[in-house]
Formats: sequence, structure tokens, C-alpha cells
Amino acid sequence: MITALSASGSAGLYTTPQPAVLSYADAATVWLLSWSGNDENIIAAKMGTNVGRVADILAENTYVGSRDNAVRMRNARAAMMQR
Repeated sequence: MITALSASGSAGLYTTPQPAVLSYADAATVWLLSWSGNDENIIAAKMGTNVGRVADILAENTYVGSRDNAVRMRNARAAMMQR
């Protein structure tokens, strides 16, 4: 999106970055970050997206099954750490 900027009397243009669309693997990372104690706004900042997308993942409105994938990822990591 291109937005006009009229700060201090000069007109200029700048582009606003669009929030990243998250993948299924990113959704699992959102779960892991949430379980680690990160708030939704912090997760959104780390993932380069908006809080609404993070909230949709955690409410399982999008990427259904990503929570189960995150559990498998967490368990696999724990098993590797025990070796």
C-alpha cells in the first residue's frame, strides 16, 4: 500500500509493509512461543504479522491441527535433549 505523507509541509510517498502471511509451520511456532510465555503481541512482532493472525491460530480458527504439530515438535525436541 502506498500512502501520502505530508509531514512538515512536504509531500512524499512511502510504502507500508504488509503483515506476513504465516505458513502451517509458522503456526506451530506460534504455539511454541505461546507456551513459552510470550504474549500475542510479542509473538506477532517476532513473526512479522499482526495480532489478529496470531489470535486466529491460537483460537484454532486457522491452521487447524497446527497445535498437534507443535506438540510433536516439542516432544521431538525434548527427546533429542535427553540423548
